[in-house]
Amino acid sequence: MLGDHYAAHIPDWLVVDSMVLGIPILIMMAVIPVYNRRHPQNRIKPSMIPMELREEDEGMQWLTFKATRKVYIFFAFAIPTGIALTAYLHHIPYVPIILLIGMGVVQYLIYWFQMKRFS
Repeated sequence: MLGDHYAAHIPDWLVVDSMVLGIPILIMMAVIPVYNRRHPQNRIKPSMIPMELREEDEGMQWLTFKATRKVYIFFAFAIPTGIALTAYLHHIPYVPIILLIGMGVVQYLIYWFQMKRFS
């Protein structure tokens, strides 16, 4: 998206070919069967549900509930703030992408720190 739409506005080092982003995904897909053979008790199964939401028992369901609740509260504040920052900093074309990446990273940090705290 950056290379196609904002090429005139972004630094050269940030322009990335689409195939560069696709190669790691192909490598991960090739490594999954190897991992499954080495760890048959903890297999990676194809699913539409994220791996973070594996709920083996009621305790895990409670931990997942608490963690996702905190992530939901974070997004309740982050999305309006992100919209305001995007409107205020509209002259910087890649601010929305930076905000989305930042919110995604913070989402996973909140989730994993919450899960780590109780495990």
